[in-house]
Amino acid sequence: MKQFAFSILFCFSLLIGAEAMVAQTKLPSILSDNMLLQQATDVKIWGWDTPGQSVTVNPSWTKSVKTTTSKDGKWQVFVATPKAGKTGKLKISGSTKQTINNILFGEVWLCSGQSNMERELGFKNNQKPIVNFYEESLKANHPNIRMFLVKKKKSTTPLEDCEGEWIVCTTETVLKFSAVGYFYGKQLSEKLKMPVGLIQSAWGGTRVEPWTPKEGVEKVALENGGQKKFSNLYNGMISPLINFKIKGAIWYQGESNVGNWKEYKTLFPNMISSWRDKWNIGNFPFYFVQIAPYNYPDKFAVPQIVEAQLEALKLPNTGVAGTQDIGALYDIHPPQKKEVGRRLSLIALHNTYGKTDVVYAGPSLESFKTEGQNLVINFETPGSKLHSAGGNMGKIPAFYIAGENKTFHKAQVKQDGNIIILSSSKVKSPVAARYVWANNANGTLYNKQGLPALPFRTDNWDTVLYAE
Repeated sequence: MKQFAFSILFCFSLLIGAEAMVAQTKLPSILSDNMLLQQATDVKIWGWDTPGQSVTVNPSWTKSVKTTTSKDGKWQVFVATPKAGKTGKLKISGSTKQTINNILFGEVWLCSGQSNMERELGFKNNQKPIVNFYEESLKANHPNIRMFLVKKKKSTTPLEDCEGEWIVCTTETVLKFSAVGYFYGKQLSEKLKMPVGLIQSAWGGTRVEPWTPKEGVEKVALENGGQKKFSNLYNGMISPLINFKIKGAIWYQGESNVGNWKEYKTLFPNMISSWRDKWNIGNFPFYFVQIAPYNYPDKFAVPQIVEAQLEALKLPNTGVAGTQDIGALYDIHPPQKKEVGRRLSLIALHNTYGKTDVVYAGPSLESFKTEGQNLVINFETPGSKLHSAGGNMGKIPAFYIAGENKTFHKAQVKQDGNIIILSSSKVKSPVAARYVWANNANGTLYNKQGLPALPFRTDNWDTVLYAE
């Protein structure tokens, strides 16, 4: 009888314990101490509790908001945030009470992509150190910069939460965070004189397909890899973030898609558009990095994937940071990450934050024409005149030209202001030119601010011959 009574008591205790475990107010990890909320807007605060539970959200900076959980235990409210500069805390009262402390308000940016975005500022096995990483880390005590690192996670279905925590930027914590992301955020914080929040969600060696929601993956892509791999990084590492309001995103990826660059022309813009659809905050800024020169098996892989990347510029509110001059043929992870972050920040300062005096783009092709044996190219160079470092770097020709026979020869290069004049004794009537159209080609065209021209071609030929 005693044993029976004990068993009843034990089972009752388990039930009480289980109920106690369920009856609690749970928040996603992205809503936690030290977080940075997008300033001067309405942000979503959300979580889980028992169905039908009354929940009160009480911000220290504005009036409280009440709601009731749905049948599936979910709740959400919108809270107005102040302008950058204030600090605050957030109390949530439901089945249990939660308090989020040390909240800042400023600009929130998502930092995503593959290994060049994932690459932390500190040492990384089998990779060269980031240029000046030690000196930069010693100067990295920035309480106004907050960082959130999304733990790697694959999922076959979209998740609502992820693992991670907000941390304050210090000389120690910065070493484990994206170097490009940090340098980007540091530039924005300094130039805008306001706090910046950075969310890193990146995974080395990944293609664009896993980062794309199911709706954004084209049928042509599905026919070229196993479908189970598509969208699994979006599901595990981006989907948990879509309730969290961001200002925009920076992206560094493409190296793993050099083999299907033609499909990338559609896949990459699709990913951007589908992210924007999921966040439902309009065409938020999306700025990306040109993949840098590297010795890929296909010697034309870099310019082809860059050309594919540039298809995304047809979408509104996009921009690209050139890296043609700071790559390393021997290293797919170029160590000059500070300059990459700076170049991305120039785009944001000009396009997003209205700093019209900031020059953010290098020279670009404006027009070209044939004049006898010369091909004359006119460049648009925002903010300055064209600067040329010569016709080649390291004996690698920067320009090739071809006639109607589609055979390219290295070109002699002359500069006249913003005009480049190309010629070759082997091409009597040139009709097409290509600039740094090879993996090993190094940029030679800049503006005064040191920003390079991207690889380009004036033709659309699929099959050509290079005579030299």
